[in-house]
Amino acid sequence: MAITALEFLVFSTLRKHQQLPARPRVLELGESNWYGDVSIEQLEQDLNQCVDETAREATLSRLRQVWASDAKNRLYEVARIFYDVFLQPASYTAIDPGTPGSQYRFDLNQPVPLNDKFDVTINIGTGEHVFNVYQFYKTAHDLTAEGGLMIHSAPFTGWIDHGFYGFQPTFFFDLARANRYHVLTFVIAQLNPFRYAQITRHDELPALIRSEAVPPNTHINVVFRKSDEPVEFAVPTQGYYAGTLSPEAVRLWHEHR
Repeated sequence: MAITALEFLVFSTLRKHQQLPARPRVLELGESNWYGDVSIEQLEQDLNQCVDETAREATLSRLRQVWASDAKNRLYEVARIFYDVFLQPASYTAIDPGTPGSQYRFDLNQPVPLNDKFDVTINIGTGEHVFNVYQFYKTAHDLTAEGGLMIHSAPFTGWIDHGFYGFQPTFFFDLARANRYHVLTFVIAQLNPFRYAQITRHDELPALIRSEAVPPNTHINVVFRKSDEPVEFAVPTQGYYAGTLSPEAVRLWHEHR
């Protein structure tokens, strides 16, 4: 669970296009640390551009002090500063059974006993480590306010034995269709060396596969906007069986069985 160049790209893009809510209540399912494939100098540059002048010097000083320290939670603190830069949250809450800054240590296999709702819910590489995938994504849905964002990063190809699961694009597209999520961004990326491809519709995936634009060791990052109207969490039917795929996508499904 770490903030990588992929998350940096996604958050930067969301901010550039003014898709991030102002002063959001943020929930993180699994507390992230700082992966280290984005330089601190780059984070400083974004800090200078994003953070209000009244808080800029204090935040910059905090970042430099944390980065220079040898504290065992240093990388978690850098990740928190990353969220302060890009989200400037009104509040931050983490659910994680074993990290230093988590407010709650609930088992994410089980329903989470919180009555709060959050404007941004973040899952950066946690879901694949939770056996009860249904409950995990239901929790994300239930704890996100109407109109709020859900940001999910998950392994797609490769990452052997990294967690219980790898997630296919159809998982996220079908989840969005069943629950009336609007897909703001959908990015497939390799971390080392970093390269990525962005798609806007499920139907674009076959061309991406055929052009060999999907590397052998990749993550998916998807950003959902929840409906403004209350929607009970719904289990999706895979697009192939629901008849929602294009003929080209159906051909790809048969080719890669």
